[in-house]
Amino acid sequence: CDVVDMQMISDGVAELLTTTFDQLSAPLLQTVKIVSCLGSQVEESTIVSLDSKNLDFNMQNEMSQAVNEGIFERAGPIYQFSHDIIQQTIYELIPSQNRKLLHKTIGMNLLKSAANNPTL
Repeated sequence: CDVVDMQMISDGVAELLTTTFDQLSAPLLQTVKIVSCLGSQVEESTIVSLDSKNLDFNMQNEMSQAVNEGIFERAGPIYQFSHDIIQQTIYELIPSQNRKLLHKTIGMNLLKSAANNPTL
C-alpha cells in the first residue's frame, strides 16, 4: 500500500514540475535540459565549455537564473539539481527520439573543447 501511495505522490509531483517547467523561458528550459543529460551535478567549467558551442543564449547566465528559480543549488564551481526528481522530470521533457542526438551533440562539443583546451 505504501509503495502505491509513494508512486502516486511521485507521479503527482512530476506532473506539477512538468507544468512549472513548461512556463520557463526557452533559453532557461534548454539549458536545464542540456544539463539534465549530464547527470545530477555539473561543474562550471563544463558549462563554460558547452556555452560557446553554437547556442543563441548564454548558458552561464541561464544557470544563474536556474539557481534563483531553485532548480539548482550551487556550491563553489559545482551546480547540483536541488532534487533528483527535478533532474529526472526535466530529462523526461526531452522527447525520447531527441535524447540520443542531444547526448551525442553534448559529447562532441565537450570533446572539441577538450581538444582545444587540454587543461579541461
